[in-house]
Amino acid sequence: MNPGRTVATGRLIDGIWPTSPPASALHNVRTYVHRLRQLLEQVGDSADRLVRDGTGYRLRVEEDELDLLRFQRFVGQGHRAAREERLDIAVDLLGKALDQWHGHPLEDLPDLGTDVAACTVALQEQRRAAVTELIDVRLRLGQPAAVIPQLRRMVAEEPFDEPRQAQLVVALTLEGRVAEALAAYQEARRVIVDELGVDPGPTLQGALQVALDADSAEARPPGGWSAVIAGGPPPVAVDPPAGRRALPMKPPRLVGRVAAAHQLRAIADTLGADEHAAVVLVTGAPGVGKSSFAVANGYDLADLFPDGQLFVSFDHAAGTPRSTADLMRELLVELGVALTDVPEDVRERAAVLRCTLADRRLLLIIDDVDCAQQVRPLLPGAGRSLVLITSRQRLLDLDVGWRLSLGPLSRVDAVQLLATIAGEHRVREQPEVFGRIAAACDQLPLALRIVGSRIADQPGIALPSFTEQLEREENRLEELAVGDISVRHSLSGSYQSLTPQARAALNALASSDLLITQSSAGDILHLPRPQANRVVEDLVAHNLLVPVDSDGTGQRFHLPNLLRIFARECAAPPTQFSPAA
Repeated sequence: MNPGRTVATGRLIDGIWPTSPPASALHNVRTYVHRLRQLLEQVGDSADRLVRDGTGYRLRVEEDELDLLRFQRFVGQGHRAAREERLDIAVDLLGKALDQWHGHPLEDLPDLGTDVAACTVALQEQRRAAVTELIDVRLRLGQPAAVIPQLRRMVAEEPFDEPRQAQLVVALTLEGRVAEALAAYQEARRVIVDELGVDPGPTLQGALQVALDADSAEARPPGGWSAVIAGGPPPVAVDPPAGRRALPMKPPRLVGRVAAAHQLRAIADTLGADEHAAVVLVTGAPGVGKSSFAVANGYDLADLFPDGQLFVSFDHAAGTPRSTADLMRELLVELGVALTDVPEDVRERAAVLRCTLADRRLLLIIDDVDCAQQVRPLLPGAGRSLVLITSRQRLLDLDVGWRLSLGPLSRVDAVQLLATIAGEHRVREQPEVFGRIAAACDQLPLALRIVGSRIADQPGIALPSFTEQLEREENRLEELAVGDISVRHSLSGSYQSLTPQARAALNALASSDLLITQSSAGDILHLPRPQANRVVEDLVAHNLLVPVDSDGTGQRFHLPNLLRIFARECAAPPTQFSPAA
């Protein structure tokens, strides 16, 4: 199941003894490996085919020696041929791919265990995608009669498979059997509504429209896909899930971040050197533009990830973070796993996700992560994918390959962002005013976008008066809001994620206008230095305190002005910090 890749010994133990491994499990694995090597020699092969590699074992297999690798090669070649409109060749290649199958994967082995069983489910989904594409290609070639018996059987076996139901409706329509097509749709709709309580999705509804269009035509269309849709692509043709492009809208204006973008491109360019996914954490204070950076660069890197670009977020409009299980289900469906095949057990769901991602080269953005525990089950192991995680916290307990920390924009970039939103001519006319506005916004992208939008919406605004109003601390957070977006709301999310003790500490530190040192933190918080250092470390981990260059007397920390204003609001009326708060 993992040809050419090292399988950790612990994973082997879990696969052999899914519930309760014996105390001698490690010794037993070594014995089994020895016996396998003996068997390889007995059949004229080499014991060197099964090699010890670091923390596990690796089976060296050439592509032509294993049905799994042959299947995946033929599918890839067939998909490319279909995209290039070499349809006869695509039918041949996809047929060869499906010829590698003889029953279910590992069907002769009982008690596979969670991890291995999940991999077999992922393989079944690959086969399902290949069958879907082969049927689509045959329909595009005008061969509906060749696939209708197969579709009838498959629909009977899996009545909730809407893409398959849609293919049957279209095939019957193209064969001129429109009444049967409409009856097939009605039966599919009845099952879905009665059993699942939902209406058919757009794929099945699109197939219905094809049948209705054919039924209303003056002359019944001849058997052929192009006759129904005037030569266009098939309305229900399902692209292989590996090519899904599901990123949110690209941010229209991304200013600065050139060095971080170059570093991210360099990381993406190195993928493929080994068989492990790359995980990059993009971290920074609230409002610094982490999500915009990740999405914008996701579009720029799309050419490196032909198997797709996906986006999921823990953020929820209702305020309560979404669960890890929900995001796993969303990803599996995006990757082509039928909703009815998504396991209920969270561990099994995570295993299916790892196996589904293992042989793909895709970009996955996981947005607004609050803690390492949330995101670990979503991370792939094997494969050549790139995962971008955005978080307001530094997530020091998460094992990642790279960490990109985003800070405020430089003054030049901050003014440039204002210019792109409010207008270049206005910045040229009053550069000093826009410099003051950038400073009042802490050069924070969120604040700059809010102010820029307000200025753009008021062509006749008196900018000097507006700037003076913005510079007054008692007004600033009120001014930094537009529609349902506000700096105060953004800061509140990070503030509420702190422990009560850390919130009280932040309120106390906000009372000082000076740079904070390890020594002054203890004095302000009325704590022994070791305890004060731990509180400061916690605030730094939340990206609320910013380390600055040392002056030789010890580490110093900066509390951004907008956060200072917000914390002072939260502290009113002021209360003395207490370790027991």
